[in-house]
Amino acid sequence: MFGRDAARCDTVIRDGSVSRVHAHIRWIGGSWELHDHSSNGTSVSGVPLRDGEHVVLQQGDVIRFGRAGVAPWRVEALDDPADTLWPIRGAAPPIVLASRQILPAQAAQPVTIVRSPAGEWLCDDTLPPRALHDGDEVSTGGITWRLALVRSGSTVMLAAPADPAVPAQLLEFFVSRNEEHVRMLLHVRGGVVDLGERAHHYSLVTLARARSADMQAGHDAATQGWIELDRLARMLGIDTSHVNVQIHRARAQFAALPGLDGSQLVERRRGSVRFGDFPFRVMRGEHLECQSVPGVKPRIGAPRPAPSLVAHYS
Repeated sequence: MFGRDAARCDTVIRDGSVSRVHAHIRWIGGSWELHDHSSNGTSVSGVPLRDGEHVVLQQGDVIRFGRAGVAPWRVEALDDPADTLWPIRGAAPPIVLASRQILPAQAAQPVTIVRSPAGEWLCDDTLPPRALHDGDEVSTGGITWRLALVRSGSTVMLAAPADPAVPAQLLEFFVSRNEEHVRMLLHVRGGVVDLGERAHHYSLVTLARARSADMQAGHDAATQGWIELDRLARMLGIDTSHVNVQIHRARAQFAALPGLDGSQLVERRRGSVRFGDFPFRVMRGEHLECQSVPGVKPRIGAPRPAPSLVAHYS
């Protein structure tokens, strides 16, 4: 994630022409893609991208975020994602783990990480050596790294310190200004789950907007947000059977996450559905459109001290 907002971006660019959440780069289908979410656009080797557009990156591409005056970035490597140690304290580069890795530090007893025959990473900073898991920290010589594991087809948490001003769980929707793209993040205590962009996310946004409108109108909680299926189908421009498929997919995606239930996301009653009681926020472009958690500033989590490796839910 690239942008001005340190609370939501891995790489912060402090330039007025750069949006708070300007663009992200993701690994999908064997390639790295750059997706633009900005007001002033992004250019890749001179080709302009606008909000909602994306491009597959090529070796040597030159990327400019915002106005042409912003210092460019050059694509130097397009390697596959790899298990990586990200520095979070002290001056050190990221380390892509080899089968045997000695951590660089001026220490009497160096720390070594090796891959076991079972595929686990074992660290000898304890006796016996400990097995490292995603998000674990390793320190040596005044430098601390956090382990980011690549897990194909799974959800990876982005580590973030707990913020008492934010609900324990929160769904945040990012809707492009042209309404064609919806990205969804699940915020939980201690991290963020990137649920990516899915067609059914727009159905969820439509239901969330309806519930928010009823909340603002002062309707009783039991009656808020209910929409008849045929009306929802007309709003989305699809048929009722397709609405049911999208709701099923949304609930299944949500229920696949630990400790969550699909009925928390979308509630059903005879002939109608609504967004559940799960806290949500809808951002359209860079602006807060609506939310079910009034009084909480549209700033999620806390600044991460170092970037984290992102694996999108699939």
